[in-house]
Amino acid sequence: MAKPKKFRGPELIAEIDKALDKGLARFLLATQNKLSAAAPVDTGRLASSWFVGKGVPDRDVPPEAGTPAKYKTIDGKRFKVEGSNNPSISVTPYSGKIKLDSDWYISSNLPYSERACFDPIWAKGGRRGGAQWFTNIANNLGKDADRAFDFFLRKVK
Repeated sequence: MAKPKKFRGPELIAEIDKALDKGLARFLLATQNKLSAAAPVDTGRLASSWFVGKGVPDRDVPPEAGTPAKYKTIDGKRFKVEGSNNPSISVTPYSGKIKLDSDWYISSNLPYSERACFDPIWAKGGRRGGAQWFTNIANNLGKDADRAFDFFLRKVK
C-alpha cells in the first residue's frame, strides 16, 4: 500500500506567495520599460518620467535634459531646425522589494504627460504605436499581467 503524502499546505502557500511577488515585479518593470520605450522623444524627459510607486504614485519628476527641439513645417513635412539631437533617456527602476502587499502605481508627473499620452497631435511621435502608443500599452495590460504571473505560477509544484 502506498504511503500517504504529507500535506504541504503552508509550504505550497509560501511558494505561491513568492511566485505572485515575482510576477508582480516582472509586470511592473516590464510596463515601466514599455512606457519609456514607446513614449515620444524630443529631449527624453517624458520617456524618463515613468516611476513605480508603492501605496501612492511616485511624485518624482526627471530633471530637464537639453533644449527642446524646434521644428519647421515645409510643404506639410516637419523638419528639426535646432535643439537637442541626442535625447537622454534614463529609466529609474524601483529600488525597494516588490511584493503583492499593497497597491502599486506607474506614473509620470510631467505637466504635459496626459496630453502626450492621449492627444494625437502631441502623441504622433510615439516610437512604438504612433499616436496610439499609450492606448496600445494600456489595452494590453491584462495580457501582460497574465503572462508575467503565469510564468512564475507554472513553476509552483
